[in-house]
Amino acid sequence: MKTKPDKQLVQYCEVLMVLSAFSATCFGVSNIFPICYELGKDASDTFIWFALVQGIKAYAMFFIAVLTYFLARNVRNGSVFTSANQRILLAIGGSTVISGALINAIINCSPLEMPTDTSLLLIIIGLFIVLVSLMFKIGIRMQEEQDLTI
Repeated sequence: MKTKPDKQLVQYCEVLMVLSAFSATCFGVSNIFPICYELGKDASDTFIWFALVQGIKAYAMFFIAVLTYFLARNVRNGSVFTSANQRILLAIGGSTVISGALINAIINCSPLEMPTDTSLLLIIIGLFIVLVSLMFKIGIRMQEEQDLTI
């Protein structure tokens, strides 16, 4: 069911979407330059582990920024409690969990000491987003039942 979106909420979602895309870009660029410098300075076998972790982080942030754009676009169009938005939230949570698990596996399998990472935090945040997605699904069913009773 389409509802008329709150203009202030839509503007807030659009600002969050732009900030997340900007932060993903800044994060990727700020981490690529030191990696490129290290590759030029020392082309050792251990470099690939650092590059792999940074690449997974940058890919996950870009993917989440793109999905956030689609979610904000749906809200702007008035489609709030829809199965498409629930699937987008599920994809955001799933990609966060998968990227956190991959980073954790790479850090544990790497032959060198890496600084402490926030991969466990990524997994917890991803599971929370999946939980929000499941609550969103319950909200969709409740809205459908309400539409049928009216």
